[in-house]
Amino acid sequence: MPRGSHSYSIYRFHAALLVMVTLVPTAGDAQSTPTIPRVRSEDPLIAQLIADAPAMSATFRDLVTAIDATNGIVYVQSGLCGRGARACLAHSLQLAGPHRILWVVIRTRRDRPGLIGAIGHELHHALEILHDLDITTPQQMFFHFFGASTSVRNRFETTDAIDAGIRIEYEVRTATRATRDERQLSK
Repeated sequence: MPRGSHSYSIYRFHAALLVMVTLVPTAGDAQSTPTIPRVRSEDPLIAQLIADAPAMSATFRDLVTAIDATNGIVYVQSGLCGRGARACLAHSLQLAGPHRILWVVIRTRRDRPGLIGAIGHELHHALEILHDLDITTPQQMFFHFFGASTSVRNRFETTDAIDAGIRIEYEVRTATRATRDERQLSK
């Protein structure tokens, strides 16, 4: 199959899904087998941000821990959202065995604290969906946000997600400043 084709992408996704579902521990061996990361990215920049963020932001760390306790898997990828949004939770949800898979899309043209804050904001939205086990379709996602959020410039938004994004960006900026100050003092 040609590498750029839609069919190849679907094939790759299904192959990765099969490997992922195969690696999920059963209840009996959950203690001996490490759990799979539930927030992930194939984009090297985003994957590094996800790996670094918990050390800089307690709020981000708490979101990842909360998502790890659900049956969800959240992929964060680079891309463009509609209506000029810099990041979004794609209104797409896929079931893979016992797992619900969600996608966050983020435009990576901004500074590191802003990127991590935006990812955290969207992870909060993902967690809002994952907390409700009855949400298993994109339509149910839509109606969840339609009833639970306010419209900000024709987008669904929740106050808690806005607050989480702001708090995460602040925590990352503070940690970055502290690290920079420590380096200056050690010179």
